[in-house]
Formats: sequence, structure tokens, C-alpha cells
Amino acid sequence: MIATDIHLLGGGYEADISSQKGGICFRLVHMPTGADLLRTPRDEEHWKENVYLFGNPPLFPPNRIVGGTFDFNGNTYTLPLNEPATGCHIHGALWNLPFTVDSLESNRVKLVYRAKANEYIGFPHAFTFVREYRLDAEGLTETDTVTNDSSEPMPFMLAYHTTFNLPFLKGGRREDLRFSLPVGREEMRTELFIPTGVFRAPETREREMQNGAYVPFGKHLSAFYECAGEMLLTDTASGISISYVGDEQYPYRMLFQTSSGEFFVCEPQTCAIDCFHLEGNPLDYGLIVLNPAEVREFKTRISVKY
Repeated sequence: MIATDIHLLGGGYEADISSQKGGICFRLVHMPTGADLLRTPRDEEHWKENVYLFGNPPLFPPNRIVGGTFDFNGNTYTLPLNEPATGCHIHGALWNLPFTVDSLESNRVKLVYRAKANEYIGFPHAFTFVREYRLDAEGLTETDTVTNDSSEPMPFMLAYHTTFNLPFLKGGRREDLRFSLPVGREEMRTELFIPTGVFRAPETREREMQNGAYVPFGKHLSAFYECAGEMLLTDTASGISISYVGDEQYPYRMLFQTSSGEFFVCEPQTCAIDCFHLEGNPLDYGLIVLNPAEVREFKTRISVKY
């Protein structure tokens, strides 16, 4: 497994976390059922095949920003074009930066990243980002905070590229898995994954997700939805489910899988993709604005139900 330096144990769960790679939780196991929830890289080379498809990488800003630029509060922000094929900036860099271990107990840890102005991918604001994990009978609870340490209002967007194992039970069959999520409208995108500005009402695929009948196996899926609520990934043979929930500040979900059926990605996201370039006010699409010294808290939880 890829090197991790933090091991947590509590409530029947154990977790392995890397402070040096974005504070990512690379392994989460529910010991009573043996459920191995998160996709874990075998080693560094395996991880580098696609660094977003293991554990729960933090994305700031999430997804794609066309041209790597956007306007906010009278200023133009310019981010590196790290996806040349689309001419976009994608996913920020928090996922690959070292965090400082601020506190550590057997079942909890607090990890801190601090950036000076222009230090983080050219972002002009100083800020502090904190990931706090706690393991107990309710699962893995993550409480994250961001603080605007600059003297000007700061735009903020957040997501997690959370990647689950398929199947997540030893001896389980992918054919027995069902996915449930109360998705709403889909934000339509081009072949290069650039938003078109059109939101499509739910159709057959979405109704299957809403009813818990969607089979996350044998097909390719890449779709972004207006959505708030609980994700359930259920092994119907055993009745065991993975639950993933976020607070009300995550009104969108990005879903991704390949036809191989090795994993399933469900990303809680605070804003629509490329909200600055959609028609209308970015605030209407979930953009968060932090005033100087303002602190905002975000919560998610991954657990097993049976």
C-alpha cells in the first residue's frame, strides 16, 4: 500500500491517512463486516496511474475552469492550465500537498495546511485549510474548516474525489451492487467535459438512482447533478451498504465510473462546475465567498449500514 503515516481506530473502523498527500484517507475498513470501503493504491506507481481515483482527495477548486481564469470582485484570477487537452485548470493542488499534524489521538486527527498569498497555484489569498477526522460508531466523520487569512473577500469552492471499492466486501459480486442517490437535474457537458449551461431533468438513469435500482457495473458513467442527500451503495446479497452524506453546503454530486467496475466515484461538491462561466450570478450556483478572517465549516460522513 502507498505510504501512510496516520492510523486511526475507533467504533469498529480503522483508517489509514497520509499527511503528506493532501491529508487523504487512503484506507477505511469496517471490521465487523470486513467492508473495505475506499479504493486503496497498491503502491506509489499504482497511485500515479490516476491520483484522483484513490481515497478522498480534496479538490480546491473542484473540476474544470475553462481557460484557467475567472473574474471575481473586480479582479481576474489566473490558475495554471494543468489539463492541456481541454485548456482548463482542473482540481487544484491540495490533494498533493503536505499537511501538518496539529493533534493526534487514537481515533482522531487534525491536519492543517496554510498558504500565503499567491503561494497556492497562484491564488492571491492567504488561507488556512484544516481536515479533521474522527472514527466512532457512526463511521468516519470529516469536519473541515477554511479560513480567509487575507484582507479581501475570497471565493471558495470545494469537493472530494471520493472513490469507493467495487465490490467492497470480500467475495462480493459487482452484479449484486445497487446505487442509490436522490439526484436532480444534470449539468450537461460537452465531449471535453465543459459545461454547456444547460441543466437536464431526470430521465431513466436518474430514476434508477432515485429508486436505488441503478447497477454501478458494466457501463461508463460521468455525470454531474444537482443533489443533496445520502448515497447508498448496497450489496444486495448481504444487505450491507456504504453510506456517504454531506451537509447542506454540498448541493451537487459528481458521479464517475468506468465499465471495468473496479470503483465508483461520488463527489460531494459545493458549486456547479465552472460556476463563474455559467449564465447568471455564480452565487446562484453555489459559490462561497469568505470575508476577511471568516471561518467556514464543512462536514461529511462515511459509514456502513447493515
